[in-house]
Amino acid sequence: MKKVFICLLVLVLGGCAANPEKLATVAQEESARMVPTSEPLSAFAKFELQPMTLSDAVSSDSGKVRQAKVLEEKLRAALVPLFEEWERDADQTGRKLLVQPSLVNLRIVSGGARFWAGALAGDSSIDMDLKLVDADTGKLIGQPRINKGSGGVAGGWTVGATDRNLLDYVAAISNQYLMANYKRM
Repeated sequence: MKKVFICLLVLVLGGCAANPEKLATVAQEESARMVPTSEPLSAFAKFELQPMTLSDAVSSDSGKVRQAKVLEEKLRAALVPLFEEWERDADQTGRKLLVQPSLVNLRIVSGGARFWAGALAGDSSIDMDLKLVDADTGKLIGQPRINKGSGGVAGGWTVGATDRNLLDYVAAISNQYLMANYKRM
């Protein structure tokens, strides 16, 4: 009986991890729902990921600020290599796009809270605006709102794995949205 329980626990926890295939699928589905940019991003030759700004609701809580820093690192890891690749292929005399992430709301239930309270600890969620601006003209090219959540029940069953994965999902959705709007026809 003990071996069956351990095997079941491993399967449940392993199935909730953010594997690359699931990340890609969710990112494609979520980015397809967003309003496209006003012009293809391939019209730009240079790309700059600016520092993430935080709403008052996020910046007033030190725990949320720590999570926001982790999210910003994940965004950098996902977007900077993409921008470098695009810049290598572009005419360097072209326009510059500023990518300005703004964290509106963040609630990630901790592993400890999940362990002790399970689903009663509530849902986790992230709301982030990804503002795309032409650096020369100030024209808004796009501003999708990335809104991703994890239910309390799923968090309870996985002892917080689905909560922690939200940061990876938001970075993957951001990356997919930009790629989908790079060479639109």
